[in-house]
Amino acid sequence: MLTIPVTFGDPRLRLLGRMDPDQAPPALDWTGSGLECAFHGSDLWAELEAPAFAPVMWVIVLSDGAPVARFPVEPGVRFYPLVLGMSPENTRVITLLKETQCMPDTPEATVLLRTLRMNGTLEALPARDLKIEFIGDSLTSGEGSLAPRGNDEWITPWFSARGNYAWYACGELNAECRILSQSGWGVCWDWEHNPDHTLTAHYTEICGVLRGAAAEKRGCTKPYDFTAWRPDIVCIRLLTNDCGGMNMRNSFDRDRDTAVRGAVSLLRLVRANNPAAKIVWILPASDCHPELAEEAAAAARKEGLSGLFTFALPDYHEEDMGARSHPNAAYNRRAGLLLADFLRGEVLSAGS
Repeated sequence: MLTIPVTFGDPRLRLLGRMDPDQAPPALDWTGSGLECAFHGSDLWAELEAPAFAPVMWVIVLSDGAPVARFPVEPGVRFYPLVLGMSPENTRVITLLKETQCMPDTPEATVLLRTLRMNGTLEALPARDLKIEFIGDSLTSGEGSLAPRGNDEWITPWFSARGNYAWYACGELNAECRILSQSGWGVCWDWEHNPDHTLTAHYTEICGVLRGAAAEKRGCTKPYDFTAWRPDIVCIRLLTNDCGGMNMRNSFDRDRDTAVRGAVSLLRLVRANNPAAKIVWILPASDCHPELAEEAAAAARKEGLSGLFTFALPDYHEEDMGARSHPNAAYNRRAGLLLADFLRGEVLSAGS
């Protein structure tokens, strides 16, 4: 039985998601953060730690992309089986993903990835063809995607990194997926028009949506090193909550230009930190003023920002719903495949 620590310097491991490289053990905060390894053997366990009793963080295990286990991480430290009883002569890419998004109201809630224990060995990982970063809200956190239609519970089991469009798109393109998403948050304000809850304000931090002593200890508020992971594409799926905030305040006419300017500022910020990446704004649904994102993209192009695209997904309807009026995994799969086709056909083939 071989046990190895999970560290940033181990070439046999691919750590997924933004993390502080000085943190030991690595902390899985963002949706879809985790690790991959090429495992040759029969049985593989991960030693995980949940520092907080609640909210419960869920993880999923994939073998060559196929789900094989999904479970909550219990408070404290223990080993969890990832795969057991596999044919020992075969090698598989095993992926462990945190399914649940960040919880700003409980910043101590996270999953710490301590060690791997195995009957077998780790081999060289196959390379990914692309790196894609996603910046979004609940639609990119996969909120409600695993819940039965009509469910109204806001609980952690219904979130899914694996069951959302970003992961499906990356699977089609053999891309490494990195997600920065927070339910209810926006570009200029959140769904309640609170300007303190924006992805824009924290884009240059490792995981700045989490504040407080516990988050600072994990390095969440430290500046992010953009040179450490260069995406080929950055997809933005925001402004839905900005529109919700304007609707709540009945302030659309007064605030629409501010929202457009805020979107342009976010595009400038993304471009400044990812100079070679293509940028795709995934438009809000047709009832959430997608024209605001189109105006922002046009204004940014006029300023000279190149390599910028917009893309509209089909609206989701009653038959596509999971929990709390959010689309289910089946819709997310369709959306991810459509996005992958667009990225393959329009974005990757375009010049700089």
